[in-house]
Amino acid sequence: MTRRETEALVGAFAALLTLAIGGAVVSALAGDTVIPVAAVLVMAFAKGRFIILDFMDLRDSPSILRTALIAWPCVLLFAAFARSITVALF
Repeated sequence: MTRRETEALVGAFAALLTLAIGGAVVSALAGDTVIPVAAVLVMAFAKGRFIILDFMDLRDSPSILRTALIAWPCVLLFAAFARSITVALF
């Protein structure tokens, strides 16, 4: 691993830690409203994207594989947000 790759990996790790702590703080301080849930889900998507592109080293992979792996968390997070909206409305 070159120095540049190591620095990029450490930067991605720092971003993941920041997003994880931020998500924990937002979820701990928020009630059952939809906006904080959406914020936590956006942070979860960002973490998934960092993991897929940087830690799985798929940033330079074929676009179909990268797109499919990023679409998977989108589907799961959309389902989680739809459930949150449903619970809030009913």
